[in-house]
Amino acid sequence: MIKAIKRPIFKCSLTIFLCFLLTSTGHLSWVYHMMDLTSAALSQQITMAAGYTAQAAGIGIFSAFLRYRHIAPRTIFISTVIAYTVFLFPAVLSTSLVGTVIFGLLISLLCGAIAGYYLYELTETAGNDRRVVSFGIGYGLATVAAWLLSLIDGGSLYYGKGVIFICLALALLSVLGTFIKGSVEESEQKPQTSNQPLIRLRTLIILSGGVVLLFSLLNNIGFSFSTSELQGGFRVESSRVFYGVGLITAGFVTDKSRKYGAVCALAALVIPFIVLALRGEPVSYTVFWAIGYLAFGFYSVYRIILFSDIAKNRRLLYLSGFGLLIGRIGDALGSELSVFLEGNEKIKVILAAMLFMGSVFLFIKLFQSLYMPTARQKSEREIFHDFSAEHDLSAREREVLRLLLENKTNKEISEVICVSESTVKFHIHNLLSKTGCKNRTDLIDSYNGKR
Repeated sequence: MIKAIKRPIFKCSLTIFLCFLLTSTGHLSWVYHMMDLTSAALSQQITMAAGYTAQAAGIGIFSAFLRYRHIAPRTIFISTVIAYTVFLFPAVLSTSLVGTVIFGLLISLLCGAIAGYYLYELTETAGNDRRVVSFGIGYGLATVAAWLLSLIDGGSLYYGKGVIFICLALALLSVLGTFIKGSVEESEQKPQTSNQPLIRLRTLIILSGGVVLLFSLLNNIGFSFSTSELQGGFRVESSRVFYGVGLITAGFVTDKSRKYGAVCALAALVIPFIVLALRGEPVSYTVFWAIGYLAFGFYSVYRIILFSDIAKNRRLLYLSGFGLLIGRIGDALGSELSVFLEGNEKIKVILAAMLFMGSVFLFIKLFQSLYMPTARQKSEREIFHDFSAEHDLSAREREVLRLLLENKTNKEISEVICVSESTVKFHIHNLLSKTGCKNRTDLIDSYNGKR
C-alpha cells in the first residue's frame, strides 16, 4: 500500500526537480552572460520581460499539442530537451549580442515547453491530496541545488563553460526519468476543490486567470530590483534558498487545505508594500530578496495548483500549465512596468495599491466559488448518468464515452473493451450523432459543460 502511494509522488518530484534545475541553471547562466555583453537595463528587459514572454509561449505551444493529441507528451518532451541543450551552447558561449539574445530567447521558449510537460505529469499522476507537496518538494529542492551549484569554483560556475556539462548531465537524467514507471495515484481524500463543477468552465478560467495575472503583476512591481544590483555583488541564486523553503512549506500547507494555501498566497501580497516602503532604507538587498522569495513560494505554489486542480477535476489536462503561463505573462508585464517606473516610487506604490484592490476583489469571488459551496454538488456518477440518459446512450456507447473522457485513443479503447478499431469508430460516430457534436474534442467539451 505504501509503495503504491509513494511511487507517483517520487516520480513527480524527481521529474520536476531535474527539469527545473536544468532550465533554471541554463537561464541563470544566460542572464549572467547577457550582463557581460550589454547594459543592465537592456539585459533586464531581454532576460526578464522578453524571456518570460517566451516561456509563456512555450507553455502555450505544449498545451496546444496536448489539446489536439497529435504527438505523445513524452516524445515532445524528449525532443524539447534535446533542442534545449543544443541551443544552450550559443546562448551562453556566443560573443555576439545578437546571437546570445536569439538563442537565449529560444531556450526560454523551450523552458516553457519543458515546464508544460512536468506540470502535465504532475496533474495526471499525483493524487489531489499529494499533488502540491510533490510540486513544492521538487521545485524547492531544485532552487536549493541551484544555490549549491553557485558555490562551485568560487561562484564562477554560471559564468564558465562548466555549466554546459552540468546541463548536459541534467538533460540526460531528465530524459531517462521519463522511462521510470509509475501508476496514476488515486487520492485517499476527496478533492479539496470539490465544488468546482458548480462553476462554468469559462467563468472559472477567467476568475483564476485574473487572480494569477494580478498577483504576478503585484509581486514583480513590489520585488523589482534592477540587474545593476546583481552586478553590484548580489547573487540571485543565493537568496533563492529562501524560495525553496517557501515552496516546500507552501506544498505541505496547501495539501493540508486548499483554503489555507489560498489565504496564505493572498497574505503574501502584503509583502510587496513592505518592500516598497523600505526601499532606500539602510537594509541589505539580500533581506529584500529573502523575504520576497519566502513569501513568493506560497503564491508560486498557488498559481500552479489552482489550474492543476481545474485540469484534473474537469479532465482537461491541456490546462495543467495555464497557471504558470498566465503567471509568466504577468511576470513579463511586471518587469516592463518596473523598468518604466524606475525611480518613481510613489507611482509604484499607487499602482501596487490598485493592483492589490483588484486582486482582493477577484480573489474573494474565486474563493467563494471554489471553497464556499452554496448548493449540493452532483457526483461524477450522477453527471455521467444524466448525460448518458439525456442522449439515450447504449451500454456500449457509455463505456466508450467513459474511455474517451480519459483521453484514450481509438486503439487504446479497442484494447480495453476487446473490439476492433473500426468498431470503436462506429460507436464514436453514433456518440457524435446522438450528442450533436462535430468531433471527440467537441464531445468532451460538451460533457464538461454539464459539470
